[in-house]
Amino acid sequence: MTTAYSDVHKTVGIYETTTSHESRTTSFRAVQTLSGMRILFGAIFLFDGILKWVLIQQGTMQGTIQGFGYDYLSNNWLAIGVLVGLGETLGGIALMAGMFQRPAAIWSAAIMLSIWMFGGLGGVYSASSGWSFVGYTDPGGDLMLMLVFVVLIFAPYAYGLASHYKIRERFATNSVRDRTLRFLIT
Repeated sequence: MTTAYSDVHKTVGIYETTTSHESRTTSFRAVQTLSGMRILFGAIFLFDGILKWVLIQQGTMQGTIQGFGYDYLSNNWLAIGVLVGLGETLGGIALMAGMFQRPAAIWSAAIMLSIWMFGGLGGVYSASSGWSFVGYTDPGGDLMLMLVFVVLIFAPYAYGLASHYKIRERFATNSVRDRTLRFLIT
């Protein structure tokens, strides 16, 4: 009886080892996938930011923003163009580098939501004109990109400068200051 019990115990032990190994492997792949997604969409956003600077330099940004049909945006087209260009450029660099990932993902999601809403595809409601569906692009691209950035807010910080320099470990206490810095930097 003792041998039968020890054989069963060994089998259970092997099963537990295999399960924990598979769990670690799956977790490792998820971290790799999310890090690759962060880098890829950071590159896409950086390219979008560079495109905004080219549009400003060519003088076509004014027409793009005036196409939205909102007087406030049209009157301040240069400021809006510079803010969006700066946000997209810095957001792309931060996401690709893996430093300030969460704030970059938050402001990138906010930029894409704003573009989706003011582009008319979100159906912005105005009291004077009703629902506005001006639209300048496909109906879901900006919204989908915004949702990707929302996922990246909660993605692990591996394979970036923050993990390379062990920033999270440097702010390891549970003080409000350290928790805030961990959130902002990693």
